Amino acid sequence: MKMFCAICLLCVLSASCEYKDLCYDHNHWANVRIVFDWQHAPEAMTKATTETTGAGMTVLFYDDETATSQEPVRYDLPGREGGNVRLLPGTYQALSYNYDTETILYRGMELENTLEAYTRLSSIGEGTMMSRTDMPRANNTEQEPVILEPDPLWAATSETFTVNIGDETRTVTMQPQTRVCEITITIHNVPNLQYSSQFGGALSGLAPSVWMASGQIGEGTATQAFSASAIDQNTLEMHFRTFGHCPRRGEGITNPHILTIYAILADGSKWYYTYDVSQQMHNPKQNPDDHHVYIELDDLPVPKPIVNGSGFQPTIDGWQGVEIEVDM
Repeated sequence: MKMFCAICLLCVLSASCEYKDLCYDHNHWANVRIVFDWQHAPEAMTKATTETTGAGMTVLFYDDETATSQEPVRYDLPGREGGNVRLLPGTYQALSYNYDTETILYRGMELENTLEAYTRLSSIGEGTMMSRTDMPRANNTEQEPVILEPDPLWAATSETFTVNIGDETRTVTMQPQTRVCEITITIHNVPNLQYSSQFGGALSGLAPSVWMASGQIGEGTATQAFSASAIDQNTLEMHFRTFGHCPRRGEGITNPHILTIYAILADGSKWYYTYDVSQQMHNPKQNPDDHHVYIELDDLPVPKPIVNGSGFQPTIDGWQGVEIEVDM
């Protein structure tokens, strides 16, 4: 009797349920074409072909419904032109940046507006390539962290777009812009340049990071160190990248910027020279472009070293400091 009841129950359940095979054939992904328009940063195309191997762009897709709870969808596209990606149906915003960098680090990737680029801590010796641990800091800059120079960096965001199953391939155009500032410092009329074996420099009051989506630079200040080279018999030039300076410059709030030049002469004597270049950095007539800063200085009083018993005799051991007034 029990066996009969069990058979009857199985027949009832079989009649009341409709079984369907699982479907693995339907395409639940949508095709998206990413196109990069470099009209705001044409130099990136030149750098990709002449200076960089393995150039490419990372694209992060933030789904409006899940952006606060999971990492974005990431694609790495080789080259600078763009490429095809596939996304699940949803409403997205995209953020892109070049991945062919070595010094750039990222944090806050879970949200588009919290993604921040920065570089690791460094030292004056590393930045100047003078490989010394005893290099002095300018007064009132000793507490600033020294950070590594950032690589060339570009970023772009897209407008919000929606993809659905069955849509034709959607094209999303993104226009990258630079996220770093280039600083060029030139010092004219440098005497005894032929007697100097090493030069380097450091500049204070710089931005420690940049927000990738907006391009706004991070709060706080940092110092960067860099190498210097003679471009003729009496001219020194320095060229380096930074994330920028003075995030509240538009409100009239600026940081002081102290330039330090380090010199090691042929006799082994060590000198450092400090200039307050704040006015040059903040002068809109001299530097109207936020992404390029030019500093022009005149005279670096490098002494003639001791050569065959003649020349300037250092009076103390260690680094000897000279503060120089900047004429505007």
